[in-house]
Amino acid sequence: QYSSDPIELCDNIVLAKETIQSVVKQFGYKALFLPKYDMTKAGNGQHVHVSLREASTGKPMFSALERNHVNVGYDVSPSDALTTQASSFVEGMLMHLPAILGLSLPTTNSYRRVGKGCWTGSVVGWALEDKEVGIRVCSNLKTNQWDHVECKLFDSSANPYLALSALLQSGLSGIESNVTLRPSVHSQSTQDSVPLPATVEEALNELEGDALLTTMLGPKLTKAYLAIRRHEASRASEMTVEQEVNEALDRC
Repeated sequence: QYSSDPIELCDNIVLAKETIQSVVKQFGYKALFLPKYDMTKAGNGQHVHVSLREASTGKPMFSALERNHVNVGYDVSPSDALTTQASSFVEGMLMHLPAILGLSLPTTNSYRRVGKGCWTGSVVGWALEDKEVGIRVCSNLKTNQWDHVECKLFDSSANPYLALSALLQSGLSGIESNVTLRPSVHSQSTQDSVPLPATVEEALNELEGDALLTTMLGPKLTKAYLAIRRHEASRASEMTVEQEVNEALDRC
């Protein structure tokens, strides 16, 4: 149902993609994992679901209230559905989300599937069971618990090791700092909402300015990563989605 080892999880993502590509080649096909291969069709994401457990006991530590107690009409704040640690974890992700996108949505093609109506979110925010936000707190219909959080702002053009590390590092920093979770997107006014980076160039600038994540990467990897991704973005800035697809097919 889930992996408690993030490295093993990333290994399995890479292995699955390589296996699919290898198998379809035997039948004369090529497998692509582009975020967007056709502007008239849905995008191709790689969403990440994260839950929290006590390291010593394995006890879940995400939900504070059952799902049925956080319905419309009840005098309960959505943030009260989560434990203090879970709330701080989600806020930690939100605080660094624009910079995380430099790792989790690292290509020009990535931003072809992001925006209003794309089920990815368009602002820095969270909500309970809302598929139009980038950070969605999810319920378990079997247990009636709000037991994990989903980040939709990932795709297969990302290096999963770096992107997942950034997400976890950000969430854990929120717990360490005991930060308070901001109101959900449904409780914010339009003028209070912060838009997500609209291009990979904007996301890379956010990443470069984020001390937590650049410290995590280290100066050498940060410099190399930003240089390569910016070169790719400059090259792709004049390309159409059809040209991106053809280039990806040539590389298979």
